[in-house]
Amino acid sequence: MMKNMLNSAMKAGLNMKLFHCYIVSSDKEAAKYNTLEFKKLTTRKLEVILSNMYDTVLWVDNDIVFFENCLSDVLRYNGNFVMQDDIWGYCTGFFLARPSMFGKNLIQKCIQELVSNPKSAENDQHIFNKFCNRTPLITLTKLPTDQYPNGKVYFEDNKKSTAKILHNNYLQTTAEKVQKFKDNNLWDESDVGFNLVNKYYI
Repeated sequence: MMKNMLNSAMKAGLNMKLFHCYIVSSDKEAAKYNTLEFKKLTTRKLEVILSNMYDTVLWVDNDIVFFENCLSDVLRYNGNFVMQDDIWGYCTGFFLARPSMFGKNLIQKCIQELVSNPKSAENDQHIFNKFCNRTPLITLTKLPTDQYPNGKVYFEDNKKSTAKILHNNYLQTTAEKVQKFKDNNLWDESDVGFNLVNKYYI
């Protein structure tokens, strides 16, 4: 699914050298949503983001397809965090994080909460939404849902005409997401884009 995301970014004209792909070395199946394994992965995700917040970071989950180069559009929005609107809250699957002490503190608090409650069903997105309004001097901006739709808005509400990306969430498993991409002619798992990016095995 990472390769599919990268190929869509390449076709949309994004600079592939800007991508830093973190690959978890594991012989396990991809983690199902709302499991403890999924929670561990999302905690690791926040650790990766925090380690890179000396600069502006645009986090992109694997289950995303780019329809156009939207980087300059996302950057024009103000805020410590510029985030996809997941309808019920801020989405930690596609968001811009600008470097600031308060932004780093928020991410650090989320990590600490996740690590200290390893058996809780809450993942990074739940915790981020719980803490974001409790952290002083943080500004957050939601991206418009018609241009940055999640899976429900794009597929179920059929709001496709102005979409700059698609975040194929609202499905439980990787297999379901892959099939959804394939059914909608949005699948390319070739190595072309993957060969152009920075890779880190963690």
